[in-house]
Amino acid sequence: MGTIEMERGMVKYITSGEIYYVKQHFKPSIPPVPQSSSQKLAVPERFFSYGPIEKIVSLLGLGRCNVVNVKLADEMDLSSEEMQTLVNLVGPEFYFSRAAYQYTKETLPHTDPEIAMGYQIVLDTLVRNWDDGDRNIYVVSGIPVWFDFGASLDPRCQNVYRFLLKIQDTADAGRVSSIKSYFDNYSRRKERILHSAIEVFSGISHTEVRAVVQVAEDEFSGFFGEYLVNNIAQIAEDIDIIKGAFLSQRDSGKRPMFYEPVLRQTFWRQIK
Repeated sequence: MGTIEMERGMVKYITSGEIYYVKQHFKPSIPPVPQSSSQKLAVPERFFSYGPIEKIVSLLGLGRCNVVNVKLADEMDLSSEEMQTLVNLVGPEFYFSRAAYQYTKETLPHTDPEIAMGYQIVLDTLVRNWDDGDRNIYVVSGIPVWFDFGASLDPRCQNVYRFLLKIQDTADAGRVSSIKSYFDNYSRRKERILHSAIEVFSGISHTEVRAVVQVAEDEFSGFFGEYLVNNIAQIAEDIDIIKGAFLSQRDSGKRPMFYEPVLRQTFWRQIK
């Protein structure tokens, strides 16, 4: 049994001293349908507040990055009364995200802010999380902790050039990614951190990916598994492409080269 509280319009569930924010779980808006030409599933292009996505990202990051733990409803051992209360307060389906402010230096894998960010941007590149900026960071004793991974694993962003465009477009709208911020004042130390992080994430096995996806997701497990395996295999190349784009922007004092009108058309040809 736990305690359910409201905090500034958000629902909290407290159990065994751990605080979780309860988030409504929305099914993808467009159900998958068979494609007669390929016999594969047409996966929706957008997932919004989809619990399995946050769970997948959290599982991949735990022990590797300063990320919060995410749990699905069936992991919380809720009583029938608690279930009904949360249904009334949140919605028919929901999941749980650990409060970032509960973490301490002793419970985080990285206590150096620069190392923490370097490892996070490799994870975020791997899962294509573009919404990883200040609004989704809580600072504990000067150390960043990331939460809210819903903007990840979007089919439209698996291509790294589309991902770059998304990062830049959202930065123009005021949501600056940690990926973009990392390459400000880039240094040899940051380069070494990236190499170390890339080595860690490129070592994720197919067995781990399979286990992570199966724990988090049933309906789209094949899609997410393939997505992650492909991105793990090319993570070093993807980081190089992103680094080159943002360092070119920094050095020229202009927008990234893929935003110049003619060159942008070239990049669009590559991502189609």
